[in-house]
Amino acid sequence: MKFIYFKKNTMITYLSFIVILGIAIYSTYIITKTISYHKIVEENEEESICDEEEICEDVSPRKELLIKQYQNKKLIALTFDDGPSKYTENLVDELQKRNVPATFFILGQSAEDRLDTLKFELDAGNEIGIHSYTHKLFTKLSETEILEQIEHTRKVINKVSDKEIQYIRVPYGSRNKKVDNALEKGNLVDVLWNVDSKDWKFKNTSKTYNYVLKKVKGNDIILMHDTFKTSVEAAIKIVDKLLSECYTFVTVSEFYEIKEIVTNQLMQ
Repeated sequence: MKFIYFKKNTMITYLSFIVILGIAIYSTYIITKTISYHKIVEENEEESICDEEEICEDVSPRKELLIKQYQNKKLIALTFDDGPSKYTENLVDELQKRNVPATFFILGQSAEDRLDTLKFELDAGNEIGIHSYTHKLFTKLSETEILEQIEHTRKVINKVSDKEIQYIRVPYGSRNKKVDNALEKGNLVDVLWNVDSKDWKFKNTSKTYNYVLKKVKGNDIILMHDTFKTSVEAAIKIVDKLLSECYTFVTVSEFYEIKEIVTNQLMQ
């Protein structure tokens, strides 16, 4: 009887072990499935968010920073017209020391005499746009003459760079239907400004500096000229001041790209 009792106890113990093992395996399976389910849900939610924002495919750390800066009204596109001149290389050198890019809308005639300076601007990471060849008022020219001003300047730029030119700043910002047609044929986008430094009028470092700082509100395109020593001096002072206030400087193309991204986010 003792032998039978021992076998019966052993059988009960063995069956209990099987039951406990089965419960453990099933519980592990349920937990694993639950974790997998939540992981899939989270991944799908992330993909959904990316689809909605339309900026998740390839958002670099710099682009993320620029988006935040734009949202905080801390983005600045610094632009210069009428160069290059004898003051341009010093300006570019000072901007490069501060890791600040700018967009230069050049005169083809001036650049033709200063190709080394034009190349220096590009090599320093700046953006080049067209102003015109001889700074003539486009609204007084025929469409053919406007296109000649554009193409002649483009050919000068192509002597030092094969990068496609996207932007133009029409002389004096003066446009009409004829000018618009020419820009469309030239595949160019006209870039205006919302802060005119009036450096061409003041020709005074302090006055230009103070005037710009009064006008800057954030997310601005600033118009300056690299053809006056006082303008270059004022520009460096402006850059230092705005950097100290946590502004970020971008090229015009970056400014437009970030503006479009943030605008699209707000519309969704």
